[in-house]
Amino acid sequence: MNVLGLDIKPINVRGADMNKREVILETAVELFAEKGYSHTSMQEIAEGVGISKGSLYSFFTSKEDLIISIYEHYQQLVFERVFIIGLDGDLPPREKLEKQFEVQFEGILHYKAYMKMHMRGETGTNNKKISAMEHRMRGRLFSWLQNSLLELYGEEITAYKWDLMFMTQSIYRTYMMLLVTGQAEAKPAAIGKHIVRQLEVMANDFLNGNSQPILNDEMMQDFIVDMDREGAFVSFEKREQAWKTLYNKLNKLDLPQSSSLKEIANRISEETKKSRPEKVVLKGLFALLKENDEIANESKALEDEILSV
Repeated sequence: MNVLGLDIKPINVRGADMNKREVILETAVELFAEKGYSHTSMQEIAEGVGISKGSLYSFFTSKEDLIISIYEHYQQLVFERVFIIGLDGDLPPREKLEKQFEVQFEGILHYKAYMKMHMRGETGTNNKKISAMEHRMRGRLFSWLQNSLLELYGEEITAYKWDLMFMTQSIYRTYMMLLVTGQAEAKPAAIGKHIVRQLEVMANDFLNGNSQPILNDEMMQDFIVDMDREGAFVSFEKREQAWKTLYNKLNKLDLPQSSSLKEIANRISEETKKSRPEKVVLKGLFALLKENDEIANESKALEDEILSV
């Protein structure tokens, strides 16, 4: 179907293998990425999906509600992998941070349409709810970076955290833009290692007294977000807590046993980052985890959270 010059194919959303809500999100992202949030109507989205406008409104009461759901959905797909890697107590801090950057760039490449939409930067204009959502997303990024800095360098790095976080964010956004627009090609693992190396150089420059910080907490009050829930979006709090509980148990197991079980957990995480994860695959992987009596209850709790979606 041609929707104002865009080749958007209607999807049979009644198919048993498709989640109608996710199809709507994917179609809306494509349209917002190409035409912009302000220039895309709910009617166009409905036509792109192949449903009536009334049916669309039964899922999302407004375009604002839809765009907030898009942010929650795609941010969680990308950032949940970062969160789970952070739970692995066997990974050294530097290797952990490299891997966390790597999976973010994997997500950026996988969800290019979402990233293009986000990079347009128009959705929060004159809209308090959307601006608050974007503020919380930025807060989650900064909270993660701050925790990573403390794990790498200890409390000594606190005085320099804002400068380091903003400089790292600038490097991150530059590579993100170049990858999404196709102006550069690089493997996510290589980018992850490179960013951490640059962060290390900047941090040591501060710690060795060669540079002085410009930013401080007082200046950055507008960027401080209450992260008591570790940045989880409300709809995913129970799910992230279930991951945390499972990894608390995994980290206490003997290394050979822990490593094999963490590999299975990692495969579950890889599958859940997909827009449409295969439930049959997930059930099989959870069955393997539940075979271990020491983590059976925690595995079942996580399975219930993931497969209930």
